[in-house]
Parts: sequence; structure tokens; C-alpha cells
Amino acid sequence: MTTGTPESTTALVAQPVNDAPRGPRRALVWAPWIVTPLVVLLLGGALDAVDQVAPEVAGGSAARYVPPEGQRTVTQSADGVESVTEHTRSIGLEGAFAAPPTIAAAVLGALVDTELREAQWWRASRVDDRGDRGTDLFRLSSDGVTQVATWGGERAFVFDPAIVLLPAEVRPGDTWSSSGDAALGGLLTYTADFAALTADGPFTDLEGREIPLTGGCLGVESTVRIAGVDEGFSTTLVDSTVWCPGRGSVWSSGTVDGQPTGQFELRPGALMAVTPTAAPVQPWSEVVDEGSTLQTGQNLSLEIRDPFFGSSEVTGQYFATPSVTPDGRLITVNDRGDDVQVWSLGASSAVLSWFGHPGGTVVSVAAVGDRVIATTSRRQVVAYDSSGRRLWSWAADELVVSPAVAAPSSDGAPPDIVVAARSGTVTRLDAVTGAARWSLSLGADALATPVVANGLVLIADERERLTALDVATGAVVWRHELGIVARLAADPAGDLAVTMLESGEVTALELDDGTERWSIGYRGLAHGLVVTAKTVVIVTDEVTIGVAARSGTSQWRSAGADAVVGDGDSAVVAIVHPGRVELRAVDDGTLLAESAESAGSANSASSGAAVAIGAAIVVLESDGHLRRWEVR
Repeated sequence: MTTGTPESTTALVAQPVNDAPRGPRRALVWAPWIVTPLVVLLLGGALDAVDQVAPEVAGGSAARYVPPEGQRTVTQSADGVESVTEHTRSIGLEGAFAAPPTIAAAVLGALVDTELREAQWWRASRVDDRGDRGTDLFRLSSDGVTQVATWGGERAFVFDPAIVLLPAEVRPGDTWSSSGDAALGGLLTYTADFAALTADGPFTDLEGREIPLTGGCLGVESTVRIAGVDEGFSTTLVDSTVWCPGRGSVWSSGTVDGQPTGQFELRPGALMAVTPTAAPVQPWSEVVDEGSTLQTGQNLSLEIRDPFFGSSEVTGQYFATPSVTPDGRLITVNDRGDDVQVWSLGASSAVLSWFGHPGGTVVSVAAVGDRVIATTSRRQVVAYDSSGRRLWSWAADELVVSPAVAAPSSDGAPPDIVVAARSGTVTRLDAVTGAARWSLSLGADALATPVVANGLVLIADERERLTALDVATGAVVWRHELGIVARLAADPAGDLAVTMLESGEVTALELDDGTERWSIGYRGLAHGLVVTAKTVVIVTDEVTIGVAARSGTSQWRSAGADAVVGDGDSAVVAIVHPGRVELRAVDDGTLLAESAESAGSANSASSGAAVAIGAAIVVLESDGHLRRWEVR
């Protein structure tokens, strides 16, 4: 890299964003990310969850132009395509491990030991309203802000040395250049020339609206040429970009091989969700009956597929409770704990459909209607649509540890979202905007996951109380002192709520007024609870019991298990053991089917994370093994 000194007061003068034809909305997936990265983060995803002192941010004064960890940026291109970008900051090995293995190996192989531990990374992950995706990896170092790689489209690039986008002490009048390889093995080379200028506006969007500039914005003009050594490929990108502190690139206009391109920052609140295209799977209770049989359990590999690099298997440890989207995809948290992951399940593998980075450590995930809801260590509740676009975020007053639950809405609107913060504040959020419809403090820390049933929100707290709130208004309907609640469930359309208390009691309450219907004891650790109109199924590590919902009288019992899968309409439940599954009739406990142990089940880890996906039981074990049992 070479850097010049200021020669004169130079300015980047605004030109209209190139007005590309509106025809088919096609855009080069990778082009804007090479010369106009819209982002950057602050420091390691999980560090904000604990009181640690972060190292000094690298990159010099250029680092001020990158957005902070977890920030969302929304942009629109010259041809009207809207994109959502999420920004990740990390330190050390994990930043490079987010890339495909081929890129990660090349990037890490070029670093010495100290750099491996201390390198500061910025990842910008983009998805547009057509579902196209792209990811870019940057590094903050003594050179400034540099681009290391880009992938996710038909082509991928790895820059060695990295392209210097902004020198560490960049200021108007500076010029600099970079050159090197643009692909592994030197199959592509690049040259890049840049000049920094004063950003004199106004800069406008497609409708002529001015893009607001914050103090200290910087203009950068660039030309990047990438060519194959055998002359089989070449492209030239010419661009003018405006960078603003804490926002990244807010406006750009240029050409790719002579064709106009450009983008500008939008500053919306909530985004409208993309309409799902996949059909919903049928619920467990509609596809499983007393004549169903179980197939042998099957191990599913976890794969990430890249259009350029192909497939790669991944492993890890997954400790967050998974959830399921309406169309049957599995929602998890990655092994680093900072990304939401949504997997499509195939015959022998689960393929990553999309990932999101809400910022900080992901505490819980849930599907509420067509939205994926994540809660984070930064006290945020973050909503994604079915394609992985971040729609909105809402700030809670404390951590929201339990997964969000659905509150039915009227007139066919998406179901609203109910969350309970650790502080004891229960809030109903509008699914479309993320605004609070109502909020109520319990006056004590919330425990267990809330339950919505028959027009009520049921929530337990550390003062040993179970409170029922009106789901429409948040008003207290009744409150009952029970003890510390370990598990809570209810018949969604019925009249019964059931709690498993840490004291070893199961207590049933009338939903309308909280009156105790019956109470019995149990032994062992609470592992699961299903409430139907006639029977309550109680699962601990020592025993599984079916009791009459009306009286609490024991109807049947079997061995203890890791989990139970079923719902309020179920005639059959799945009892999940390490490496095997039983199907039992809810009302009398008859063993209807039992699977053979799946391969590798002898050393199976905990199977507590079990969900139903259509007519299948899916278990994500804490050691990263994913197992599925088909029900026929």
C-alpha cells in the first residue's frame, strides 16, 4: 500500500445515484461489497454479556467509520433492491471460522500466533428482499480497515494482501493503493486505487430525498480491477462512496464493467416481512395417531452450502433450546452463541437455510407465527422474517431468558409476541412493528417460560407466585402462591393449567380463577409436561406418569426419560430417551411403537432438546448430534 499526503482541499460532489433500468431486478451480488462495505462492529459478540475489559479497537481513526457490533443497516440499490445487513465484531480465531473452511484456512494460515489470538474482525452479512445473500470479512489492524474476503454469490474472492479500504489515519486528500491476489492459488489478481475527499452533499436517494450526514463523513473514490492470470475473467469497479462515523457506507454511485450501480442507506423503523412461500407442516396431533409406527432413528449431518465453495459439514455444541418454524425448519443458536441459525432438514442432512446476528450472545430463540424471535445478552428482543431479514428490535429492561410465545391476534394478523424479562416485566409486542401493546411488572423475577392459553398469559415468579394476565390488556386476572415453578403447561383451549414445582409437587389449577383442582407428588428432576383435555403427562428423569386431568388420579406410568413431545390435542406422545423414542397413548400409556437405537446412541448426550416437525421427532443433542425419528 502507498499513501499520499493532502495536496489540496478536495471534495466529493454529489451526483444522482445511477438510475438503472427497473426491468428484472437483477444486481451483481458481490460487487457493492468489494468497494463499499456498509459496516463494521465493535468487539467480540459475547464480551458484552460479562464484565470484561475489551482490548483497544484496532484500525486507527478509520475504525470510527464502522458500525457497532450487532447493528442493522438497511440499504436500497439503484435498481430498487432492498437489503438488510447485520454487522459482527469478533476477536481471534472465531472471526475467521465464520467463513467457509477454505477461506478460514487461508486467512488463518497467513497469521502468526499473536495475530491469531488478537486479530480484530468485522463480518458484514447481507440478505436482500429477493433472498440473495452475501457475506464479507474485514479486518481492523495497523493498516486501517481492510477487506479480506467476500463469498455467498456465484464468485468468491480472497484478497492477499487484504484491500485497504480506509488507511488507519485517513483524511481528505490522501491517496493509496493495494495490489495482490484475489483468489486462492493466485488464479486471480487485483489492483485497487483510492482517494479520500471531503464529502460535500447533498446526497440523495432514488426519490430525491437527502441522505442525512453526521459530522465527520468522508468521501472515497476508488477503482478496483480483478483479472484472471489466464485472462479468462476480468472486471472493473469504479465507485464513489460516502462513509459516516458509526454508520459505514451511507451512499455510493459507480459502475461495474460500465454498467451503473449504486446504493444508499435507508433509516426505517420496522421492515415489512417477506411473505413465506413454503407451505406449513401439519402439527403433530394431526399426523400421529394410535396406529402410527416409528422408523429407526437417523443421524443427520449439519451442512453449510456455498454457491462457490460447495458443501462443508459443521459440528459444535448447542445449548439453547431449539424451536421450529411453521414450514418445518429447525431454529438453533450456533456453537459460538452469537448467531441464530435456521436449518432445512433433508433425507440425510440438515442444510443451513439462513443465519442472523442480533448482536451479543443469543439467549433464546422461538418461532412466533412466521417470525423468528431471538433474545440477547444485550437485553434486546429481535425479530426476523422467514427469509432471515431482521425486521425490528425492542429493548427490554432486563435479560429475556425464556423463549418468546405467541399471543393470538384478530383479523388474520400475525400473532403478537409475549416476552417475560428476568426483572419480572411481562410485555406484549406488536408482531409487525415491535412496539409494546402493554407491559406489566410482576414485582419479582420471572421464572419458566410463559404460557398463553384460553385468553390468559400465565407467568411464574421467584416469589413463588403464578399470575394470570389478560392477554388483550395485561390486567391481572388472578394470582396464586404455589412455590418455585420448574415447568408450566396448559391445555390451550381448555380450562386447566398445570405446574411442576421444585418442591416435588404437581399442581393443577382452574384457568378461570386459579383455584387448585388437585396436587400430587413426583420424584426426580422435571423434564417435561404435556396437558390435554383428559390426561396430564409428567416426565422426570426417574419416572413418566399419566394422570387424569380432572382428578389427578394416576392412570399409567413408565420409566423416566429426557423429554416428552406432544400438545394439547395429542392422542399420542413421544417419550424421548437417549438414542431412542417411544410412542405412547396419552390416555392409558399403551406402548404403541418403540424405535431401535440409532447409530452412535450408546454414547448419546442429553436428549432434552426434542421437538416435533410434522410426523417426526427431532433431537438436537448438546454434543451437536442431530437425530430424527420418522413416524409413519
